Amino acid sequence: MKRLLFVAMTLLFVACGKKEAASTAPGAAAEAAKSGEAVAAPEAASKTAEAAAPVAPQTVTLWHSYRDDERKALDTLVGQWNKLQPGVQIQALAVPFDAIIDKFQVATPNGNGPDLIIMAHDKIGLWARDGLLQPLGDFAAKDRLGRFLPQTVKPLVFDKAIWGLPMAFKTVALFYNRKMVPQPPKTIGQLIEVGKGFTSEKTESFGLAYDAADLYFHAPFLYGMGGKVWDEDAKKITIDTPEAIKAAELVHSFYTQAKILPKGVGGFVVTAMFNDGKTPFTIQGPWFIAEIAKDIDWGVAVLPEIEPGKPLRPYLGSEAVLLTKQSKVRDAALKVMDYLTSDEAAITRLEMGHQMVANAKIYENPRWLEKPVVRVFHAQAETSVPMPTAVEPSVAWAPYSAALRKIIFSGADPKTALAEAQATADQAVARLGK
Repeated sequence: MKRLLFVAMTLLFVACGKKEAASTAPGAAAEAAKSGEAVAAPEAASKTAEAAAPVAPQTVTLWHSYRDDERKALDTLVGQWNKLQPGVQIQALAVPFDAIIDKFQVATPNGNGPDLIIMAHDKIGLWARDGLLQPLGDFAAKDRLGRFLPQTVKPLVFDKAIWGLPMAFKTVALFYNRKMVPQPPKTIGQLIEVGKGFTSEKTESFGLAYDAADLYFHAPFLYGMGGKVWDEDAKKITIDTPEAIKAAELVHSFYTQAKILPKGVGGFVVTAMFNDGKTPFTIQGPWFIAEIAKDIDWGVAVLPEIEPGKPLRPYLGSEAVLLTKQSKVRDAALKVMDYLTSDEAAITRLEMGHQMVANAKIYENPRWLEKPVVRVFHAQAETSVPMPTAVEPSVAWAPYSAALRKIIFSGADPKTALAEAQATADQAVARLGK
């Protein structure tokens, strides 16, 4: 009888402890985000602590492809959690970006994958369809989702379910060399005129360098003209449209008429051109910052408008923590997910990892908006378009990019090239249904 009474009293004590922790943690998170204190992350870990740790610790495995500062920030958060949470330990594994997708798709069906994976949202549709993920269910309550920027949550919805919590967002903006151009252009017309002054066939210099034939980098012009790749309502590919033709013709004019665009450059070539002073402008995302040479005086600005009141609209990718189907420690994994996406953890990821975090309260703090990079990418996100989550749009990337190469650099008829890309994509979508 005494033993039963002791057990009952213990359970009551644990329940009360959980209730108290749940009621105080959100308040602490809000205050930390407002104050901008980077040291708040350990408090986030302790606030999530259980009143009584299990005898044997549970291990939550986490896969990611972070490098450099992003990895340093994540490792810091993991270390703080593991120190304060003896009952649940995070085992993080860094997998190279070009290998993590294949590794996950092979390992997970065999039970050798992680409990959590950090990945861009555009894989959700495919992985959910293939049974590699599990939805969050009631865990994705409105009060929890409310701490994030809405445009970072919407991409995580697939088949009427939420499949993860957002950590950061990525989109593109205009990087410029301040020594060459003191002020960024406000319109495409201004960009062209300024860019012409830095274009020289003799020195192989150009007014604008970016991967123009890649659909991801072409998206600002496509959506800025009112086009799209995927009709969400009709559930079909929409490549061959008047808006798409106008967008392709505009970029083609950069190459043929204005002559400010080099042929077929991308990746390291663009980085080298910017660092060598061969171009004053490039269209890139926040990842580009780590590639800029230390001696370059650079700035970043919202993409110029097609005309006043008509902005370019780049893609927005929501980088999220996803719960895998194979996880046998769902509750523990969800607590880790909640911690990594908390307002306090977001401060560490922003300050140490230089991420454009998804937490809305961060951008209510003047301390962070005073930083040009944060301010610009937050503003650019307001006009960005979330990349599609469904499986079908992914088949449009290769044929669309192939069409862009033909149109921009080889002078192919835009309507014909885009019609061919539409037909190729439609055939691929049809095969998906078989």
